[in-house]
Amino acid sequence: MTEVTEKMSKQYVPDLSSLQLLGELNYRRVAKLMRGHEEEDTWHFSIHSAGDQESRLHLSLSKESRFTTEVLLEFGAHTSNALLFDNKLAMTIRLYHDVGIAEITDGHRQYRGSYPYPNGDMYHRDEKFRLNQQLSDLLELCLKHGHRLYETPYFQFA
Repeated sequence: MTEVTEKMSKQYVPDLSSLQLLGELNYRRVAKLMRGHEEEDTWHFSIHSAGDQESRLHLSLSKESRFTTEVLLEFGAHTSNALLFDNKLAMTIRLYHDVGIAEITDGHRQYRGSYPYPNGDMYHRDEKFRLNQQLSDLLELCLKHGHRLYETPYFQFA
């Protein structure tokens, strides 16, 4: 093999069909979490997992237009203990309503499909796919083990 052919065979090529499928599934997962409460601009969930751990997932509407919506997702442990590190994860999700796809952005730019490796920002070669897979994992966790927290009760005691 020549040096050029060897370099081309090692080049990362993003799997666009898998990325699109993941985006479509994430769009459906977000829609399930909002179902019945689409008129609200915030959605709060409590997630109970093994070891009696409780986490919170918050979705809040940040921008809305005819074909896209941006939602801020915040996830972290629900604990009263002061930790020495920040245990919250925050990401911006852009929902494309015309094509039914959700993807992670950081609020002011979209991630590229692939990055050279190594790079100064320490991104993985498939950073975009990994971030969207992390979104998928969080949404599935909430759908399977979470319940909605209501800001106002639906009833009052007499």
